[in-house]
Amino acid sequence: MKIRLLDNIPLISNRTKIKISISLLFFAFIICIFRPNTIDSKICLIAMFFSFLGDIALNCKPLEKRSHSLLYIGAFFFMISHLIYAAAYHFIIVNSSKALFNPGMYIACMIMCLIFIFSIICIRNAKRSLKPSMALIFTIYTIMISINFVTIYSYSWNFQALSFIGATSFLISDYIIGIETVFKIKSATMRKLVWIFYPIGQILILLCR
Repeated sequence: MKIRLLDNIPLISNRTKIKISISLLFFAFIICIFRPNTIDSKICLIAMFFSFLGDIALNCKPLEKRSHSLLYIGAFFFMISHLIYAAAYHFIIVNSSKALFNPGMYIACMIMCLIFIFSIICIRNAKRSLKPSMALIFTIYTIMISINFVTIYSYSWNFQALSFIGATSFLISDYIIGIETVFKIKSATMRKLVWIFYPIGQILILLCR
């Protein structure tokens, strides 16, 4: 009988998720210590701090007891985090006199356009209608994470860095959460994937500069 790899990976508790988030924040702090003269490391530390606040909001209560307000607060903190990460990478690009608009950015823009079109198709074909407030938040959130995604892809193209893998991994974790939230899907496999891709994404975004 075929055994899937994810079936052997246990679900982690909310307390463990918060511990992982604290470890990522500490990792960002350590990078600041080892790169004391780089402003972008300090900016990324701030971004990771907002991600930590988002993790607190989303995991301070069990999923079935989490209110919509906590979901919106968590989404807000993660939007801020994405924008600050984008600011850090944009700062490096501008100060290195590299081109912001390059093939890396164009590839990222095409990826985000395809994701957005696919999302609209899925929402339109869904059996249950999406509340206007949820649709608005989903749209705004997609725009915010797109800014970070295309900026990091632009940086990676300029410097041949692996940070684009981190941006992709972070995007996957965000998109899985979006699917769960919009379509009210409860899946252990999807929960596991979020906490595989999310830490990988954060680590590579923090490290690969």
